[in-house]
Formats: sequence, structure tokens, C-alpha cells
Amino acid sequence: MNEPEAQFRKRFLEKLYSPHYNFVTVEVGMPKGHKTQAVRDGCHMLGQKGTDALNLADNPNADVKLHPLAFQSRLQQRGPAYLDTVYHITCRDKNLIALQTEIMGCAAMDTTSILAVTGDAVGKGPEPAKGVYEGNSLKLIELIRSMNQGRLVSGEELEQPTDLLIGVAYNANAKNIEQETERLIKKIEAGAHFAETQPVHSKESFDRCVETLYKYNLSQSRFPVIFGLMPVMSRRNGEFLNKYFSGINIPESLLKEFDKVKTKADRERVAYAQAADLAMYFAQDGTNNYYVICPFRKYELVARIVEFVKFGYSAISYDGDMIVQRDFARSPRLVGSKDLDSQERKATDAERVARVYDAGVRKL
Repeated sequence: MNEPEAQFRKRFLEKLYSPHYNFVTVEVGMPKGHKTQAVRDGCHMLGQKGTDALNLADNPNADVKLHPLAFQSRLQQRGPAYLDTVYHITCRDKNLIALQTEIMGCAAMDTTSILAVTGDAVGKGPEPAKGVYEGNSLKLIELIRSMNQGRLVSGEELEQPTDLLIGVAYNANAKNIEQETERLIKKIEAGAHFAETQPVHSKESFDRCVETLYKYNLSQSRFPVIFGLMPVMSRRNGEFLNKYFSGINIPESLLKEFDKVKTKADRERVAYAQAADLAMYFAQDGTNNYYVICPFRKYELVARIVEFVKFGYSAISYDGDMIVQRDFARSPRLVGSKDLDSQERKATDAERVARVYDAGVRKL
């Protein structure tokens, strides 16, 4: 697969591959209606705090929300947020004609990347709808790759090829993590540029995932993995996520911490502390790519988490009490055992990305 042509997409990849850059993308939920002001304001706040990109989900859990491309248009109309966008496309709701139209729409809107996913089952949502599923995530990756080369499924040529990066899902909480990693390799071979994981709430799951990536020689210098981080807001919220959201596993030890507090402010304090603790743990094992999911429009809370994972420092006030988190001892990431030789240390981020593509490392 070739490097993207657009400079902003090249910059996105350079951030992911850089051993010294803390990359953060935040998923924001779309409104259940056409009014976007509150979400747009939240996005601009996140951008001001250092967020690199926004993840725009495609009706997760088969729950109808505003179309993400319409939201992206409204966000751009308000003025530049200086944020790249990772737009989720599922195979659940669209046939091949609609999928290809959607991909062209993403290119027209200067979307940075598409996260290619199969999609949650229609039965998870409240609508009496039927799933389409003309293929799965692997088929969708091949579709985007073909359009990047200027061809539709039919073989017809596009007037201009698209130039979209391709992201994929990787379940770091999978019971059979080796099988999940082998499926990830198939996605890489199909043309994926990077992966995002479901939220990781267990240090054991993170360790198991990193060890497996190491076993399969999937270092960040070969293929960037962005680890999911999602603050849990209460025991009830955690139990709901465990029951209804695929790929999420919140341990009882985290939920028990909410049993000790009674007020909303105290629960938010626990949520912040848990997220910061996990972020520090991820950093100690070397990762510096984060995918933070914003719950219940808690933009200010997530903005503080972004500050922490970006800069190693954050301070947040609850009822007059100031919580300060510090982590100034960050080392370059070593996920998958990446060792930087003297030549790599001197290389620019653009040179590192170019070397990855010139070497054809996707042929694993």
C-alpha cells in the first residue's frame, strides 16, 4: 500500500509512528437529533486541550443518531477545530453502492481516516430494521483500498482516486487474544494502516495484549495500535457496558470503588482517577497512542484526561478540592519491543513513515 498523498494524512501517520509523540483521539457521541451546538462546543474544547483527532461513530449499538458526516460539516462551518477525523463505517446498514458513495463522501469532506468495522448486530438497537452485511470489515478494507487506487467494485474507474487512511478494530479484551491478533494480521495484509482497541479497563488484559503483539512481532514501528481508554462513571454504568457493549470487560475491582462514594462529584472523581491510573500503566509499558471515549458528553472530564496523557500533567477541581496527576517519567513506547537504534533516533517522523512503506512491512 502506498503512502497517502494529502499532507494532513501524512501528518496523522507521522504522529502515530513517532516514538516521542503522545497521540490522542477522542470519540464523541453524535446527538439524537439535528442540533449540534453542544457537541461542537465540546469538540472545540477538546481540540484546545491537545486532542489530535475525533472519532465519529456510525450508530454504535444500532442506535439511530445524527449522520457523522453531517456533524463534521457543521463542525467545519463553525470554524477550524484543527482536528483530524476518524469516521467509522459499518457494513451493517449499507449495500456496496451505498458504502462506495459513503467513502467518496468522506474523501470530499477531507476525512482523515475510515475505521472499517463490521458493525454491531441490528438486534442490539430499538429499531425494527434488518442488517445488510454485504461483506465484513475485511471486505470493507479491500473496498477502501480499491477506491484509493481509483477503482470501484465493478471495475469502473473513478475520476479521482480517494486518499483515505484505513483504521481497523482490535479487541484487546478478547478471550482468545491470539486468534484476535491473527485476524488483525489479515486486516493488515488487506491494507489497514492502524488499529484502535475497545476500551481497556484491566491491566491484565493490557499486559496480555502487549505480550501477544510482541509474540507476533507487531511493533509500533511496523503497525501502530491505539489503545482504548474510557472513564466509567458509576457502578450502574459499568454493569450496563459489560452487559450490552461488545468487547468491553470492566473488572469488579473497579466497580467496587464506586460503592464507597455517594455523590455525583465523588463518582466523577473516581472515574477520573481510574482513567489516569490506567493511562499511567499503559505509558509504563510503552504505549503513547490513546483512543479516549467520551461518556455522557463529559467533555471537561475527558479534556483533563487528554491533558494528562498528552503532557503528563493534569489538575482538576471537585467541590473545592484539587486533584493533581503527574507522570513526568515517560519513556518512548516499546509496545511489541521496539528498539530505536542510533539511525532511528536521528530520523524524522516523516522518514520513519516512508521507511515503513518503502519496506513493504504489511507483507507480514
